Amino acid sequence: MKIEATGKSVEIAIQNGLLECGMKREDVEVEVVENGGLFKKAKVILTWGEEKKDEKQEENKIETEEESKVEDNETKVETSEEQVKVEKTQKPKRVVDTARLEAKGVEFLTGLAKLVDENATVNATAGENEISFSITGEKVGKLIGYHGENIQAIQVLLSGLKTRGESPVRMYLDIDGYKQNRNQSIIDLANRVAEQAVKIERNIHLDPMNAYDRRIVHTTLQGRDDVTTESTGEGEKRHVVIKPIFKK
Repeated sequence: MKIEATGKSVEIAIQNGLLECGMKREDVEVEVVENGGLFKKAKVILTWGEEKKDEKQEENKIETEEESKVEDNETKVETSEEQVKVEKTQKPKRVVDTARLEAKGVEFLTGLAKLVDENATVNATAGENEISFSITGEKVGKLIGYHGENIQAIQVLLSGLKTRGESPVRMYLDIDGYKQNRNQSIIDLANRVAEQAVKIERNIHLDPMNAYDRRIVHTTLQGRDDVTTESTGEGEKRHVVIKPIFKK
C-alpha cells in the first residue's frame, strides 16, 4: 500500500504518515517528494505491504538477471571473513530504555504544563512498545489547540526524545481527557456514516481530518465487510472517503 503525507518538515510529514497508516518507521519506505520550505509544506510518500514487496521482487529479478550473465566457471565463495564483515555492517537496533524515556517525557510535559497551570499534573503509563502520557488541570485546556492541533504537535516533540537507533516506541498524549472523548466521537461518527453509506449505496466524504483522526476512522472500519475506506486530498483538505462494498 502507499499513502502521501505532508507536514511542516520532512520528519513531521513522515510522522503524520506513520500515524495515518499505523505502521512502524522501519516497516515503510519513504520517498521525499518535496523538502518543504518557508512557504510550502514537505511532502513524502510512504510505501509498505504488497507494493513494497513488489518493488523488492523487481529488484531481485534484476539482480538475478545480472548474475545469470556471469560465466559458468565463475563461482562465488562466501568465506568466514566475509560473513564477519556482513555481521559488523548490520548494526542491531538498541532496545529502548522505557524508564528513561518515560522520565524524560514526564519532565518535558511537566515543564510545559506549568506554563499554563501551576497545579497541573502529568502521568505516564508504559505498555508494550508504547508510553501514554496525560496532563490534567483546571487550565491545561489551553494546550489542546484548535481540533487538538497542539496535542499533535506536542506528541511529535515527545517522539523526538527518543535516541536515534532505538527500537520503535509509540508516544501518546492526552490533555484533560480531550483525546479520549474525541476518539470516541470519531469512532461513533465512522460507524454512523458507514451505515449511511451502505444504506444509500454511495460514497460519503468526511470533513478534513489530521493524520491521527483519519487513522481512527480507518482502524474502526477495517474489520467490516460492507465498506472500505481511503484517504484523499492534499494538505489541510485531506480527508477520508467511506465507500460501500457492493456484494454480488
